[in-house]
Amino acid sequence: MSLVILMLLLAAAMDFGLLYSDRLAISNGARVGVRWATKNPTNWSASATPDSTTIEGQIQIAGGTGNIPNDDSHIAINYYDVNVGAQTLTLCGAFSQANDAFQAAAGYTQATCVLKGHVIEVVVNYDYPVLTPSIRSLFGNTVLVKVAAAMVEEV
Repeated sequence: MSLVILMLLLAAAMDFGLLYSDRLAISNGARVGVRWATKNPTNWSASATPDSTTIEGQIQIAGGTGNIPNDDSHIAINYYDVNVGAQTLTLCGAFSQANDAFQAAAGYTQATCVLKGHVIEVVVNYDYPVLTPSIRSLFGNTVLVKVAAAMVEEV
Protein backbone atom coordinates (compact mmCIF):
# COMPACT_ATOMS: atom_id res chain seq x y z
CA MET A 1 0.00 0.00 0.00
CA SER A 2 2.80 2.44 0.86
CA LEU A 3 4.42 1.69 -2.52
CA VAL A 4 1.23 2.79 -4.30
CA ILE A 5 1.12 6.03 -2.30
CA LEU A 6 4.81 6.65 -2.99
CA MET A 7 4.30 6.06 -6.73
CA LEU A 8 1.30 8.41 -6.72
CA LEU A 9 3.32 11.13 -4.96
CA LEU A 10 6.22 10.64 -7.38
CA ALA A 11 3.91 10.89 -10.40
CA ALA A 12 2.23 14.01 -8.98
CA ALA A 13 5.63 15.59 -8.33
CA MET A 14 6.69 14.87 -11.92
CA ASP A 15 3.44 16.31 -13.28
CA PHE A 16 3.86 19.44 -11.16
CA GLY A 17 7.48 19.80 -12.28
CA LEU A 18 6.51 19.58 -15.95
CA LEU A 19 3.63 22.01 -15.41
CA TYR A 20 5.96 24.49 -13.73
CA SER A 21 8.53 24.10 -16.49
CA ASP A 22 5.87 24.79 -19.13
CA ARG A 23 4.65 27.80 -17.16
CA LEU A 24 8.17 29.24 -17.14
CA ALA A 25 8.43 28.72 -20.92
CA ILE A 26 5.04 30.38 -21.47
CA SER A 27 6.05 33.28 -19.23
CA ASN A 28 9.25 33.72 -21.20
CA GLY A 29 7.27 33.64 -24.46
CA ALA A 30 4.90 36.36 -23.24
CA ARG A 31 7.81 38.56 -22.12
CA VAL A 32 9.67 38.11 -25.41
CA GLY A 33 6.48 38.82 -27.37
CA VAL A 34 5.64 42.00 -25.50
CA ARG A 35 9.24 43.20 -25.69
CA TRP A 36 9.15 42.69 -29.47
CA ALA A 37 5.80 44.50 -29.60
CA THR A 38 7.23 47.61 -27.91
CA LYS A 39 9.49 48.12 -30.95
CA ASN A 40 7.19 46.53 -33.58
CA PRO A 41 3.68 47.28 -32.29
CA THR A 42 1.80 46.40 -35.48
CA ASN A 43 3.77 43.37 -36.69
CA TRP A 44 0.87 40.95 -36.29
CA SER A 45 0.11 37.67 -38.00
CA ALA A 46 -3.03 35.61 -38.31
CA SER A 47 -1.06 32.73 -39.84
CA ALA A 48 -1.03 29.35 -38.10
CA THR A 49 2.76 29.46 -38.48
CA PRO A 50 3.63 33.13 -37.96
CA ASP A 51 6.95 34.50 -39.16
CA SER A 52 9.59 35.23 -36.52
CA THR A 53 9.34 38.95 -37.35
CA THR A 54 5.82 39.07 -35.89
CA ILE A 55 4.70 39.35 -32.27
CA GLU A 56 3.05 35.91 -32.40
CA GLY A 57 6.14 34.43 -34.06
CA GLN A 58 8.34 35.78 -31.29
CA ILE A 59 6.04 34.22 -28.69
CA GLN A 60 6.12 30.85 -30.42
CA ILE A 61 9.91 30.67 -30.87
CA ALA A 62 10.76 31.78 -27.33
CA GLY A 63 11.72 28.96 -25.02
CA GLY A 64 10.02 26.06 -26.75
CA THR A 65 6.51 27.50 -26.85
CA GLY A 66 5.94 26.60 -30.51
CA ASN A 67 3.00 24.36 -29.66
CA ILE A 68 0.84 27.33 -28.66
CA PRO A 69 -1.75 27.86 -31.40
CA ASN A 70 -1.91 31.31 -32.96
CA ASP A 71 -5.57 32.08 -32.27
CA ASP A 72 -7.51 34.54 -30.15
CA SER A 73 -8.10 32.08 -27.32
CA HIS A 74 -4.38 31.35 -26.88
CA ILE A 75 -2.61 34.62 -27.76
CA ALA A 76 -4.11 38.04 -27.01
CA ILE A 77 -2.40 41.32 -27.86
CA ASN A 78 -4.09 44.23 -26.10
CA TYR A 79 -3.37 47.96 -26.21
CA TYR A 80 -4.12 50.40 -23.38
CA ASP A 81 -4.40 54.16 -23.32
CA VAL A 82 -2.54 55.61 -20.33
CA ASN A 83 -3.98 58.49 -18.31
CA VAL A 84 -1.08 59.47 -16.09
CA GLY A 85 -3.01 62.12 -14.13
CA ALA A 86 -5.83 59.73 -13.20
CA GLN A 87 -3.43 56.77 -12.99
CA THR A 88 -5.68 54.60 -15.16
CA LEU A 89 -5.33 52.28 -18.12
CA THR A 90 -8.17 52.05 -20.64
CA LEU A 91 -8.36 49.22 -23.16
CA CYS A 92 -8.31 51.00 -26.51
CA GLY A 93 -7.98 48.00 -28.82
CA ALA A 94 -6.62 44.56 -29.57
CA PHE A 95 -5.40 42.54 -32.50
CA SER A 96 -7.76 39.75 -33.54
CA GLN A 97 -6.25 36.74 -35.30
CA ALA A 98 -9.74 35.57 -36.33
CA ASN A 99 -10.38 38.84 -38.19
CA ASP A 100 -6.71 39.43 -39.11
CA ALA A 101 -7.20 43.05 -38.09
CA PHE A 102 -6.86 45.52 -35.27
CA GLN A 103 -10.13 45.91 -33.36
CA ALA A 104 -10.40 49.38 -31.82
CA ALA A 105 -12.54 50.04 -28.74
CA ALA A 106 -15.30 52.64 -28.91
CA GLY A 107 -13.90 56.11 -29.39
CA TYR A 108 -10.51 54.90 -30.61
CA THR A 109 -8.84 54.04 -33.90
CA GLN A 110 -5.63 52.14 -34.50
CA ALA A 111 -3.87 55.50 -35.00
CA THR A 112 -5.08 56.85 -31.63
CA CYS A 113 -4.47 53.61 -29.75
CA VAL A 114 -1.15 52.21 -30.95
CA LEU A 115 1.04 55.10 -29.81
CA LYS A 116 4.35 55.67 -28.08
CA GLY A 117 3.76 55.77 -24.33
CA HIS A 118 0.70 53.51 -24.40
CA VAL A 119 0.85 50.06 -22.81
CA ILE A 120 0.93 46.82 -24.76
CA GLU A 121 -0.11 43.59 -23.04
CA VAL A 122 0.47 40.08 -24.32
CA VAL A 123 -1.62 37.31 -22.73
CA VAL A 124 -0.74 33.70 -23.46
CA ASN A 125 -3.04 30.80 -22.55
CA TYR A 126 -1.77 27.23 -22.64
CA ASP A 127 -3.60 24.00 -21.84
CA TYR A 128 -1.12 21.79 -20.01
CA PRO A 129 -2.00 18.12 -20.63
CA VAL A 130 -2.10 16.35 -17.26
CA LEU A 131 -0.12 13.10 -17.46
CA THR A 132 -0.99 11.26 -14.25
CA PRO A 133 -4.39 9.50 -14.46
CA SER A 134 -5.24 10.02 -10.79
CA ILE A 135 -4.38 13.73 -11.01
CA ARG A 136 -6.35 13.93 -14.26
CA SER A 137 -9.41 12.52 -12.48
CA LEU A 138 -9.17 15.38 -9.96
CA PHE A 139 -8.35 18.32 -12.28
CA GLY A 140 -9.45 17.19 -15.74
CA ASN A 141 -7.41 16.39 -18.85
CA THR A 142 -5.78 19.82 -18.96
CA VAL A 143 -4.83 22.64 -16.62
CA LEU A 144 -5.02 26.19 -17.95
CA VAL A 145 -1.77 28.12 -17.66
CA LYS A 146 -2.35 31.84 -18.23
CA VAL A 147 0.49 34.36 -18.30
CA ALA A 148 0.42 38.07 -19.09
CA ALA A 149 3.23 40.54 -19.69
CA ALA A 150 2.95 44.27 -20.33
CA MET A 151 5.34 47.05 -21.35
CA VAL A 152 5.19 50.62 -22.57
CA GLU A 153 5.35 51.10 -26.34
CA GLU A 154 8.61 52.72 -27.39
CA VAL A 155 7.98 53.53 -31.05
